[in-house]
Amino acid sequence: MTDQLSDLLEKIDADRLMRTTGTIAQWERLSGSEDERKAFDFIEEQMQSIGFSCQRYSPTCLVSLPVRASLQIVGQNEEIPCITHSHAASTPEDGIEVELVDLGKGTPSDYARHRPGGKAVLVDGLATPNTVAPAESFRVAGVIHNSGAHLHEMSVSPVWGNPTPSTMHMLPSLPHITVDDSGAKRLRDALSTGTCTVRIHAEVDTRWKKLPVLIADSPNVDEISMHVLLSGHVDSWYYGAMDNGSANASMIETARILSDHPAEMRHGLRLAFWSGHSHARYATSAWYADEFWSFTHHYCLAHVNIDSPGGIGASDLSGASTMAESYPLAREIFNDVAGVELRYDRIGRLGDQSFWGAGIPSFYCSISQQPPEENPTGIGALLGRGGGLGWWWHTPEDTIDKLDPDNLKRDAQVLLATVYRLCTDRRLKYDQEPAAREIRQELESLQEVAGEEFDLSGSIELARILESAANDLYNLEIPDDASDDEFALYNGCVTGVSRILIPINYTVSGEYEHDLAVPASPLPGLQPMKQLPERRNSPSAYHPWITKLRRERNRIDQGLIEATSLIQQTLAVFHMQDDID
Repeated sequence: MTDQLSDLLEKIDADRLMRTTGTIAQWERLSGSEDERKAFDFIEEQMQSIGFSCQRYSPTCLVSLPVRASLQIVGQNEEIPCITHSHAASTPEDGIEVELVDLGKGTPSDYARHRPGGKAVLVDGLATPNTVAPAESFRVAGVIHNSGAHLHEMSVSPVWGNPTPSTMHMLPSLPHITVDDSGAKRLRDALSTGTCTVRIHAEVDTRWKKLPVLIADSPNVDEISMHVLLSGHVDSWYYGAMDNGSANASMIETARILSDHPAEMRHGLRLAFWSGHSHARYATSAWYADEFWSFTHHYCLAHVNIDSPGGIGASDLSGASTMAESYPLAREIFNDVAGVELRYDRIGRLGDQSFWGAGIPSFYCSISQQPPEENPTGIGALLGRGGGLGWWWHTPEDTIDKLDPDNLKRDAQVLLATVYRLCTDRRLKYDQEPAAREIRQELESLQEVAGEEFDLSGSIELARILESAANDLYNLEIPDDASDDEFALYNGCVTGVSRILIPINYTVSGEYEHDLAVPASPLPGLQPMKQLPERRNSPSAYHPWITKLRRERNRIDQGLIEATSLIQQTLAVFHMQDDID
């Protein structure tokens, strides 16, 4: 770490972070609400006071706000505490009265075994889009989720951003409500004595409305500026002190400190404050990605996202998510700033990661989380790792007392160091060799599954060639006294490779659409290959998928070839320059 960066990190003020968070967390910031507008007004005032130019936008988005829910076992007077969810369907005004079936974890095989059509089902786990598809396909009457010790607010829509004509049908058509462990026990106790009938009522307000987006630019950002995008959502469940008031405060603090050092900023800084994260399934970041696609694709060096920093007890910093190419820089920063070894955790389909189609390298969502636990709940369970963001996540208890000033300062220092390095380094520390290796290893894994059903040997060889070329690029020696044009050439190459590889390694739909809000493996467009063996005996299912996979292989091969060619051309220019010198 340079002395300059070390001095900057000491300028982060924990008291100011807490005061700013407290101001934002005085408002319950439902998407599109008056209180959310007040928070946006405050943030805009803060950004203008440090010299950033601000622009407000008002895209129209499909917003879904839970209103109320009730659950009762027929024959019992006492209601079971419950909540309903964004994008769930409402019941009729009088509710529905249906038989209940316990489906345990609610896997597709559980649905197939019990055939619960026309009944309500009880399933363990958070209300997520993954639970929607089997419930919809088996035509159940409603879903009761058991979220564990606490009731966590969620969205059940799998549609990322605003729906399109091709995704409107994917919006949930069923009522979804959530109970906690004690409520689930009451339901299962009733089932243990025989048939159990429940009365479910749910009301969800889903409508199109305008949402705010605030863009704040450092003075060196214009229509052709290379820049770093730092983003976080403002909307919240309840007062949302940690999620996401502390993130907004950290963004403001980062901008405030960097605004005092304009001479060091080789690249511009753009801050984006989103609405509709929680109640419109990332609708405004998806809108921005669509509306400013060309600008982002050509001029954005990185997307740094921040969500829920500084929680009490958030001592685990080992799992902040990155992409393979952005991981080396993140690992260096976490080691220098926090003294921890950051493991590689492939960034997931969450947290306003709306820029994969444009090929933008991404950093983070949450920086810190609770220590790992044997049976994680909340977002830890959602991601399949760690202790999550605290039991108060997505509950009314997400208040200012859930923040630790020291943890918040630490996380803000990681954020500042990341943005500072991206904005000031002459040579971007992206490494495309791990990205190529990730693709090659996934191709090899899929080839093992497919066997003789489908040939990926050519693709694997192309990935190996790219690995070698990317390794040569990363190890290219560029003297400190090289010209700005030489560094621009190098940086343009490493970001250009990301523009090519990220869409094939992270998306099914490609550059201009948004995939669903569900977990995805590397090379998601090839993942149906895992089902080839079981489809072999059904020509009507087998051959159409072979055709689809062949086209996906072509997309991947072309990307690997283009990325390799770009690297080779760049290396040739540098080697030619060496010969001249």
